[in-house]
Amino acid sequence: MRRLAALLVLVAACHGGHHHGPITHFDPNRLFVEIYAEGGNEDALRDGAALGLSRVPFVVRVSGGGELELQVEVSMLSTMHGQTRCGVKILANRLPQHDLLGIADGSARAAGTDRRAATDCLSSLTTTLVGGKVRTLLHKRLEAKR
Repeated sequence: MRRLAALLVLVAACHGGHHHGPITHFDPNRLFVEIYAEGGNEDALRDGAALGLSRVPFVVRVSGGGELELQVEVSMLSTMHGQTRCGVKILANRLPQHDLLGIADGSARAAGTDRRAATDCLSSLTTTLVGGKVRTLLHKRLEAKR
């Protein structure tokens, strides 16, 4: 049920928000990955995802014509008792058809309740998710490609 809900959100978001052309990058030893962030705090999400991808040696980040897209969004952001809590969801999609390959999500906390705390929380969490759960999915996709 959770995957169905995510797929419906994905389809709605992609048809109204952005479109992809044909894949223009191919190398059997690398994955070419696009990042798409939405729902507020896009800079923190994009920066976190980019940093996480930069630590994966077989990934090349591209702005278009990629094989995969990481769709990154804020699932939760709140402040309480001098802390900022955040949640991030990452959908990994095969391009250009937007086939959902997997979902990674998590939550984190940062000290403070200002804008900087929110940015730090979201960016750090996104980097961690990409370096962990998403990296595993990317490795499986690379192996399937070969």
